[in-house]
Amino acid sequence: MTTEPSIVQVNKEQCRNLARCLTVLQVRPDRYLRRPADEIERRPEANFWFYVTAICQSTRTFEGTLNGRWVRGWDYLVQASRRRIEDFNAERMQAYTAEDLRSLLSDDLTGAHSPIDRVEERLEQLHDCAERLRQHCGGEAMGIYARCEGRLVGTGGLIELLSAFEAYSDPLHKKSVLLAGMLHEIGVWPLHDAHNLKVAMDYHAMRVALRSGMVEVQDTDLARDLRAQNTVSDHLNEVVRSAVSTACDIMVQESGLSVFAFDKLIWHLGRSCCFYEHEPICGQERMLKGCFKRDRCSFIQATTYRCLNVCLFDGVCKGSRDPAYRSYWETNVYTPHY
Repeated sequence: MTTEPSIVQVNKEQCRNLARCLTVLQVRPDRYLRRPADEIERRPEANFWFYVTAICQSTRTFEGTLNGRWVRGWDYLVQASRRRIEDFNAERMQAYTAEDLRSLLSDDLTGAHSPIDRVEERLEQLHDCAERLRQHCGGEAMGIYARCEGRLVGTGGLIELLSAFEAYSDPLHKKSVLLAGMLHEIGVWPLHDAHNLKVAMDYHAMRVALRSGMVEVQDTDLARDLRAQNTVSDHLNEVVRSAVSTACDIMVQESGLSVFAFDKLIWHLGRSCCFYEHEPICGQERMLKGCFKRDRCSFIQATTYRCLNVCLFDGVCKGSRDPAYRSYWETNVYTPHY
């Protein structure tokens, strides 16, 4: 989908300004990704990430204490699921029940204590993934890779093959590029055309892009709805996400970071400095007061940023100086895609 200038516009100059902040920054290796030692280990890793990524949408309710440490969202999903990695095969997933899923995603493996929502939706996604793998890929996620022959895009490419699964049917391919990027990074699905990878378009990326001015909202009704967190149409949601995707392409090119590294950076920024549960951590007042979440900030854990009590983009980000930008939120839609 192309950006509609009358609704939103990519601010290329602002993208370049923000990208300059990233030129001396490094993104640390993802602590959850494990590089298989041999071909035998590739199979369970591919299956694990294929199913876990399939149900990674709206993880706001995912939180609890695992291994003696409180975690939330994606961290909770991955850590809780790892405890039962043997469950992640087509035969088991096709037979999974709502109680199995609640048990999997709970602190103590007791379904009654599970924090997750949208259980039936996620269960249907798992069942569809398992059934289609058994029908077309020998029951293995590695079968998808074998069919695409290491190609991400084009006819018969990985994106096209993944789109046949309900969980991966997003027109902007959020889960598909997330999965492909992770498995390429650890050598499970090495891609011949990795340069075609895109930044995964989720609500964190949208929030940062809108507040920072990477994407400018031209339509006054949409601006109002974003600030009020009103529900928007699927069409408007795709228009905004498409514009953010284009802006991220520019940021990747100008920053010198890989797509995978920038994806992690903007995601961690969105769930730390620009998180949805509090005001953005930016501005002179915050710099003087000090950051209130340094001890749990995933951004400074995931990057080499030496925190100055404010966001990395402070002063360049439009939202750090202008309340009108700071009041933007991501699009409010109900979606199984992110």
